Amino acid sequence: MPPQTQVEIVRGITLRRTKGGIPVIRHHYSADPARDPDINPEWKLQERRKYTSQASWDREQEIIDNAGGGELVLADTLVTHWKKIVIEDPRWQPDPKWRVEAGFDHGRANPTSMERVYCDYEGNLFFCGEYYQPGREIWEHAITLKQMADIRRISVCYADPSIFPLNAQANVPTRKDERAKSLNEIYVENGIEIFSPFHGDHSDISFGERVLMHWRDLEHRQPTLKIVCRNFSESPQPGLHNWDCPNLLWEMMRMRRVKLTAQQLLSRNTSEAIVQKDNHALDAGKYLVMSHPEPAYKSAKETAAEAVAPLVEQGDLTSANIRYAQTLSRLDQSKRKPIRIGRH
Repeated sequence: MPPQTQVEIVRGITLRRTKGGIPVIRHHYSADPARDPDINPEWKLQERRKYTSQASWDREQEIIDNAGGGELVLADTLVTHWKKIVIEDPRWQPDPKWRVEAGFDHGRANPTSMERVYCDYEGNLFFCGEYYQPGREIWEHAITLKQMADIRRISVCYADPSIFPLNAQANVPTRKDERAKSLNEIYVENGIEIFSPFHGDHSDISFGERVLMHWRDLEHRQPTLKIVCRNFSESPQPGLHNWDCPNLLWEMMRMRRVKLTAQQLLSRNTSEAIVQKDNHALDAGKYLVMSHPEPAYKSAKETAAEAVAPLVEQGDLTSANIRYAQTLSRLDQSKRKPIRIGRH
C-alpha cells in the first residue's frame, strides 16, 4: 500500500508506514470497550466535562494534531452559559466588605484599560467596573481614574512591568534641568499611586486556560469567575464604566488562537498562540486572574455573630451571649498561636 495509508487492525487501532518503512500505530480510546462510545456513551460525556474546550479534547483524545487553530477560546463557553457567567441584573451590587483588586494596562495609540474585581469570602471573582480609553495623555487618564468608584478601596493594582523602568521614548527630557521618568512616575505625579508591577505568568494561553478552569463543568456547578455587564455591545465602549465591564466581555468574545496556513503547517508545529489584537482589557484582566487574588476575610465579630444567629432566632439570648463571647475568645487565641519555623 502507498506510504502514510492508515489500515484499521481492530476498532480504535490503526497502522500506517512512513516513506522510510517505519510502522506507526495510532491507539484511539474507542479501542477500550469501556470507553467505546457505541458501547458506553456515558464515559465520553463524563470525560468531556474535564476538558476546558473542544480543541483540547480533540488534540488529546481524538488525536487531531491541528485542532484549535483559529478557535475562539472563550466565546463558546460564554454563549453556552451566558446566564451563569454574566450578571445582567441592574440591581446587583458587590458586597462593600469584599476585597477589591485591580489590573491595569497602559496604552498610547492603543486603549488604556483598568479592570476592577471583587473577591468574596469563598474566593469567587466578580469583574465589576472598568476604564477603557484610547488616544489620551496620562494626565487625562488620571483625571478620569480618580472618579472611578471604589478606587480608594483597591488593595493592590497589578500593572505591566514595562511602565516602571526609565525606558519609555515618550519620556525623554525636553530641558536640561529635566530627567527621564517612567510612566508610573508620571501617573504618581498626577495622583495615581496604586500600581504594582505584575511578576506572574504573562502567557495569554495560561490566562485563557485559567479562565476556562473557573468555568469548568458549568452544567453542575456555578462559575467561580463572573462578569457584571448590563450594557453589552458588539463594539467597544470607551470611557469609565463604574459597575460594568462591557469592553472586557467584548474582548473575551473575540479572543482566538492563531491559525496557520496549510503551507505553514508543513514546516511548523500547530500554534496555540493567541492573536495579539483587541486584548487590552484582557491584559488588565490577566494581571488580576494570574495573580490569584485572595478571598475577603470576615472579622472576628462577624464570624461570632454568624455562629450565634440560630440562637438569636430562637430567642435564647443568654446562650447567644455566652456563645458569642466563647467564639471571640477562641478566634483571638487562634491568632496568637505560634507558628513553628524550621526543621522537625
